[in-house]
Amino acid sequence: MNDALQSIIAILSEAPMCFLGTVSDGKPHVWPFQFQFEKEGKLWFCTAKGKDVYKHMECNPCIEICAVKPDTTTLRLSGRVLLEDNREVKERILAEQPLIRNIYGTADNLGFTSFCLEHGRYVIFDLCGNPPREGTI
Repeated sequence: MNDALQSIIAILSEAPMCFLGTVSDGKPHVWPFQFQFEKEGKLWFCTAKGKDVYKHMECNPCIEICAVKPDTTTLRLSGRVLLEDNREVKERILAEQPLIRNIYGTADNLGFTSFCLEHGRYVIFDLCGNPPREGTI
């Protein structure tokens, strides 16, 4: 795993919440999300197939994620999501996240799905005057 991906995972893991931006009908939408984990270089998240955010990603898989750690280290990450209903990923999410398990129950829940960001462009910056780091993963 390269240094950039490690930094991105650290920020997403330490930020209390990240925000995922979509576009639908030419209008921006921002959604609160929780990063789940990295597996084989992919950044994994979950949602419900009936939610508007999922419908937006079906129509336009280009997204942007923003996360801010308490020390103001900020990540902006843009790319295309892969809507991948991965049973192994869903089972791990349910095992690690009691709140999500309470909502969806099992990996067999037809409304529960996973998605990932495999490639993207990132910018990491802070409010302390350090130069931004940017590149692709």
